[in-house]
Amino acid sequence: MGDDVTWQCLISEPEGGIRLPLGENAEFGEWAKRAARQYLGTDAPRSEMRELASALARVAATADLGAPTFAYAYVIDAAKALTAVYEVHDYDGDGYRSPDRLPGLLETVLPTSPERRSVTEVNLPAGPGVRVQELLAVETGSLFKKKTMMETVTYAVIPPQVDNILAFRMSWTNLVFSEALLELAQTLAESLELTEVKEG
Repeated sequence: MGDDVTWQCLISEPEGGIRLPLGENAEFGEWAKRAARQYLGTDAPRSEMRELASALARVAATADLGAPTFAYAYVIDAAKALTAVYEVHDYDGDGYRSPDRLPGLLETVLPTSPERRSVTEVNLPAGPGVRVQELLAVETGSLFKKKTMMETVTYAVIPPQVDNILAFRMSWTNLVFSEALLELAQTLAESLELTEVKEG
């Protein structure tokens, strides 16, 4: 990412966040059972444990397909197994190092067909960039396909330390929580940073 310097990307980990096991050829079902037990505690009702484990396995498998640098499930309501997902991607910035080019990069690397989209320029501690908020109709269910509305907010940032572009995305399908999750996404985007990895 930079000459002779190794940079590490960091982001806040809010209470309710569970880091997903990406690119580890993980058995998501077994991992999800352990993560649900750790999150809920051993005294939690079995039905609640089972529902949360199922939701975590699903979001881990879905996030892994997008090959992010790292990703988290954010538990909104454990009793109802409601989760959001947030992830950070790292893209080659060649040709995209200005905010007006970033929406084009996002459309290429994270393609969507939104019902509604808004784009605004932002200035985050990690660097200048754009915020793209979208409302999408996505298919859910493996047997009976049905459409569910999903909201996403994506921040693409041009950090001055490196030539790459950082993209932070948060997505959820429980739109009743949108206001709170948009606030959380803003807080998380503002916490995004690159730190130099010190040798030794």
